[in-house]
Amino acid sequence: MTSIRMLFHMIKADYLERVRRYSFLITVLVSIFFVYKYLPSSDENYVTLSLQSIRGLYNSAWVGSGIAILASMLLSLPAFFLVKNAIERDVQTGVGQIIATTPITKWMYTMGKMWSNFVFLMSIVAVLMVSALAMQFIRGEDYTINMAALLLPFLYSTLPTMALVASVAILFESVPLLRKGLGNLVYFAIWLLALIRSTQAEHSNQDIFGISPLLMKMSSDANETISSNADGHVGGIAPLKGELITYDWNGVHWTIQMFVERYVWLALPIIIAVIASFFFHRFDLTRSSIISKKSMRRARAAEIAKPDSKPVHRNDREIKLTPYSNTQSRSRSYYFKTLVLELRLMLKGLRLWWYLIALVMIVLGLLLPMEFVVEFIVPFTWAWPILIWSAMGTNEAQHRTQQLIFTAMNPVRNQFIVLWLAGIMVAYLTGSGAMIHFLVAGEWESLMAMAIGGLFIPTLALVLGVWSGSSKLFQVVFMLLWYMGPLNKWDVADFMGTTQQALDRGIYFYYLLATIILLVLAVAGRVRQVKMYN
Repeated sequence: MTSIRMLFHMIKADYLERVRRYSFLITVLVSIFFVYKYLPSSDENYVTLSLQSIRGLYNSAWVGSGIAILASMLLSLPAFFLVKNAIERDVQTGVGQIIATTPITKWMYTMGKMWSNFVFLMSIVAVLMVSALAMQFIRGEDYTINMAALLLPFLYSTLPTMALVASVAILFESVPLLRKGLGNLVYFAIWLLALIRSTQAEHSNQDIFGISPLLMKMSSDANETISSNADGHVGGIAPLKGELITYDWNGVHWTIQMFVERYVWLALPIIIAVIASFFFHRFDLTRSSIISKKSMRRARAAEIAKPDSKPVHRNDREIKLTPYSNTQSRSRSYYFKTLVLELRLMLKGLRLWWYLIALVMIVLGLLLPMEFVVEFIVPFTWAWPILIWSAMGTNEAQHRTQQLIFTAMNPVRNQFIVLWLAGIMVAYLTGSGAMIHFLVAGEWESLMAMAIGGLFIPTLALVLGVWSGSSKLFQVVFMLLWYMGPLNKWDVADFMGTTQQALDRGIYFYYLLATIILLVLAVAGRVRQVKMYN
């Protein structure tokens, strides 16, 4: 069998295995929902891709370009988490050990996984294309279909972006340091910088997401419809102020040169896949993070230092177990000790620099001016412990301790609720600087919003961890909420109370209600898990 043939069959098998999962169906449904909300009707109180409440008519050019921008900008974030499990899945299922016995080389494997990721992501993009066509009929502002104007923005903007995301996911899976939660945060930082760069780019070689021609044409045409000599740019999501004004937008005049310049970016994913092959362990698990080389060397050194040593059995020591009746009588101290132990378990393994940065955030929240605290310190304060919260509800599955935890006495009351309280403590401790500042300054609404946000975040992490069994889902959902709300100041998604609009509308009360609902769902999920092991 030739190399090309083996590569094709590997891509095909991996792709078919992915699309048959429930996660693919859920992703498709969520994507359709986002498309529906991203093209609001004229009756909604918000607009997208608008300038001073002016947007294009929902024709093929505007709908196709708008959804293509959405796919390149926002889909590129959850898409990374969606495909960053290709190598891990082969390890867990044992398929990797079979592949290791075949003639498939490391570069061929990483290349095949990269293209498999790409085809999988383009399947989701194809669903977005069909959704864009359907939305043009649903909104009903222009029923004339122009397939070229509808599809070309996807081929120009989204296709190279998905190829780049597919290759970066393989690279991060191959590099041991980037394989876990740290890699997820690094990718989010890269994605955020690329997003800022693309929205400000003037040339294609600076535009990673390929959205600058679309945004520049939308902005220039929108400025022409304004009577004043303003020179603004279209924004992503904004509240509708005044009467909505629409204009007929004909789209970008596409040229072959534009596509050639854009498709130069396709060389980068191939290079990244080749680089990933140098780090790929080829299913030699002694090279992976599962077995630490340092710990193996230390064990060998200990054996050499004490070759004749034998394990010492201490049978003369009396072991006493605490009677259950005594534990019952000291229920308050028992819960307090359990809370302390759960908190220590959450913070275990964190480096000194993590605590130093958290301390700096607390001090800055106390000392900096109020405007700066609300604008920057509060959002980044609660972006810092994301890896701690993302492990809530997933540690049992990750470390395979379900039979120990779920068969204990009252696991929901004795462990699960304490886990939730420990997550809240992490939120309040890391956000204590800003919260004390709000208290001293008498900013009661901001204090209330932040207090509710400290309840909402760990509850969201807990319910997503319990029901999904993975930390990735919370990381994706939290990053999207954090980007749209506290960072971009969209009041509906502002669960920290960083915008005056969110405070005036009392958005934090809705998040309090959401917290209660999520907590009930989390408890129901844990009860379901307990019943499975009893």
